[in-house]
Amino acid sequence: MQLTKHVAYELKDRIAHVRLTRPEARNALSPEQIDGLLEAMEKVSADRRARVVLLSAEGPIFCAGGDLKAFASATGLEGLADGVHRALFALHRCEAPVIAAIQGGAIGYGLGLASACDVRLAAEGTRFQVGFTGIGLSPDSTTSYFLPRLLGPSRARYLMLTNTPFDAAQALAIGYVAEVHPPERLLDAAAELAARIARLPSGALRRAKRLLEVSLDNPLERQVELEVGFIAESFASDDFREGVTAFVEKRKPEFAPERQ
Repeated sequence: MQLTKHVAYELKDRIAHVRLTRPEARNALSPEQIDGLLEAMEKVSADRRARVVLLSAEGPIFCAGGDLKAFASATGLEGLADGVHRALFALHRCEAPVIAAIQGGAIGYGLGLASACDVRLAAEGTRFQVGFTGIGLSPDSTTSYFLPRLLGPSRARYLMLTNTPFDAAQALAIGYVAEVHPPERLLDAAAELAARIARLPSGALRRAKRLLEVSLDNPLERQVELEVGFIAESFASDDFREGVTAFVEKRKPEFAPERQ
């Protein structure tokens, strides 16, 4: 289903496939892309069958950043920026885990888009770069929030203040991506990972995401309070009862087909 001319959506086997479809412009950010991403995440939120989101892009480049011509001619820059950030918030706060399959390049906004996801897989040779400072802009698109958390403050400062690019092998070494694959294998590997996550209990994954989101901002005592509350919810869930029963019966668990 083509949501806008720059974003497509398909729900298949409990995996919500969200795809950037502007390869002729290296999937650069556009108002249509923002609208399409927001609509896609609204569909995921409304459909309990969507247990995992797989974000990918057509063509050789995942996302080369913002469409500078569109930004330069924009009359309502604040409104455009608000849409960008709402799309990134929706990705990050999605109840279902979000996997990004990144090929070719993720620069500027593209880096923010990848960083807002839960897990990142990259094709060999993919180039990552903050980008903003290289064209006279301060960091944007949530990069100043996510990069220190994903890479540590020191490395994030270095990458932002020097605008130094890094490739897929370096991204794997510093923990920015979880896996690197040959380009022709990337989408299959991402789909396999999505299918594996889709078989796990969605309530436990949702609570895990929430704990991880706040862990760096909470004192230890508050984080443990949240853990205790969430583990109590887990104990009371059908998924936990099924997991224990399957363990005792020495079989694979069959968790609820819809998000809990």
